[in-house]
Amino acid sequence: MQPLFLHPRDLDIDAPHLFWAAPPDAALVTSLERFGQMTPALVLDEGGRPVLAAGSRRAAALRAIRGRTLAAMALAPQDMEPGLAELSPALRLGVLYLGSNIGRAVTDAMLVAAARYFTAHGSVDDFMALAGPPLFGEGDGRARQVLRWLSLPDALDALLAAGNVPLGCAATLAACDADTLAALTPLLAAMHWSRGTLTNALSFLTEAAVLSGETPGALLLRCGVLDLPQRGLSPNDLAAGVLAGLRRLRYPATTTLEARFAALSRALTPGGSRVRLKPSQGFEADAVTVEVVVRSPAEMARAGADLAAMAASPGLPGLLTVARADDGDAA
Repeated sequence: MQPLFLHPRDLDIDAPHLFWAAPPDAALVTSLERFGQMTPALVLDEGGRPVLAAGSRRAAALRAIRGRTLAAMALAPQDMEPGLAELSPALRLGVLYLGSNIGRAVTDAMLVAAARYFTAHGSVDDFMALAGPPLFGEGDGRARQVLRWLSLPDALDALLAAGNVPLGCAATLAACDADTLAALTPLLAAMHWSRGTLTNALSFLTEAAVLSGETPGALLLRCGVLDLPQRGLSPNDLAAGVLAGLRRLRYPATTTLEARFAALSRALTPGGSRVRLKPSQGFEADAVTVEVVVRSPAEMARAGADLAAMAASPGLPGLLTVARADDGDAA
């Protein structure tokens, strides 16, 4: 290897093989201004224009400092191990860049970015053979998840990087068709999904589509959940609202009964009461479960009085037979 001093603007700092490149922060620029460049960049010199293999942040930072050159070590083919020299230029650059980042904390989005590069210029086997050992420890299940993620549109990679969608959802999203993913993407971008929440949401949506004969995209437009992100809801309320809306699609009769029961229960229960009423499972029986939480004899006495008042209320029969209200059987 031989040292070179290059003008940083003569190098391509946005090349695809620099798949983890990020803009320099102010601290790096300040350090280079005060103390100079302490670690050289790495370039490939194969008889043409030198290609930056590692050190893109340093090169970008030095562009902002007038009159500074980039110190680099030039790696020629004869300097490489035989296995590296035999790779295609694109794979060789990827391996060198990955090697220069050994020890760096690697996020799930970074794993996907590396996989996109290696599989674009080689195969899945190339990715696992060349990049797998430094990226995945023994038994690391993320390798399988990354490979599943590769089947998704690369537009979703930004949502992974932003934390909207976890890598663990790769299989769930990969089961969706292209139209469903396109319809779902605005909703994915509107909130931070857990694996469980997204799995439930997609189950409600896809099952409702099968039952109704409509496409998932048409159902999303019809049910109104795509409008929820514009209502200024808290993250928890937004997640709850989206799930509730999709659950209504899947279980319209049950959710209608739940809403009716909740309204009748509120009307029947005195304000501030510790009595809570719950319907039978699946509204299969004309029965109500009563729950009471008390912390003192006085609260117990109050709860007893509330129960007596509720028992005498003309609204109780309607609550007990809420599932038959549509048949005209309720009192």
